[in-house]
Amino acid sequence: PLEKANLKATMVVADPNARSQRNSKLAWFWSIDIQGDSTSNDWMNEFYRVHWLRTLALHDQWAEELLLAGQEMTWMVDFFIHKSQQWVY
Repeated sequence: PLEKANLKATMVVADPNARSQRNSKLAWFWSIDIQGDSTSNDWMNEFYRVHWLRTLALHDQWAEELLLAGQEMTWMVDFFIHKSQQWVY
């Protein structure tokens, strides 16, 4: 069913530097594949490209966060081992 939140217009194409665009979600009807809509309309082509790039950036941010969290856990364990050796001697 169509909900009020789905009707919210996105202004990413009109203002790509607008604040609060990082976590906005694309409404479900934008993901419907209508043949030829992006090839015949430059605006739609840019719209899809912008949202694809935003999704890719979000994916890359989470992949980096996952990598860093694992490294930070390793660093903390190594730090505590180092400190325990200092306290013993």
